[in-house]
Amino acid sequence: MESNKANPRREKTGVLLISHGSRLPESIETINRLANMYREYTDFKVGVAYMELREPNIPTALDDLVKNTEIDTIIAVPVFLSHGMHTTRDIPKILGLATDNHKDTANQDGHKHDHNHGHHHHGHDHNHESEKVSFNGKIIYTEPLGADPLLVEIIKNRVNTALNDC
Repeated sequence: MESNKANPRREKTGVLLISHGSRLPESIETINRLANMYREYTDFKVGVAYMELREPNIPTALDDLVKNTEIDTIIAVPVFLSHGMHTTRDIPKILGLATDNHKDTANQDGHKHDHNHGHHHHGHDHNHESEKVSFNGKIIYTEPLGADPLLVEIIKNRVNTALNDC
């Protein structure tokens, strides 16, 4: 387990895992299993939120995460493989990190996401205009999972399992 002794601020920090959401129940089971596995590893208070299609949405999950605590910092982790419209535009806007014109949103390490994509997103009912968190603390927004060597290990395991099952 990660130790609070290394950094006393940890007691005031929560982690919010943000998933896309799906109508399929397996998506909820997967993100909840992932969150529970992370909870076993860490002493952070951990919450789960969905971008759309499921509850709790991001503002509700963040409110639940900080309720009755002294949490003043949230580390928001998009549990997405790569950047897309949700990770570069929608989620930062809901977290209150996006500028009014959605051009540039910087996370705490200064990394900027360009929001001037010119893309039109199809296939989802988006009503994120009214969704915004009401958290007055610090929000650190991380990168998505990305092309991480640990994911390559998962791919290798899936391929080997598939070959063994043939």
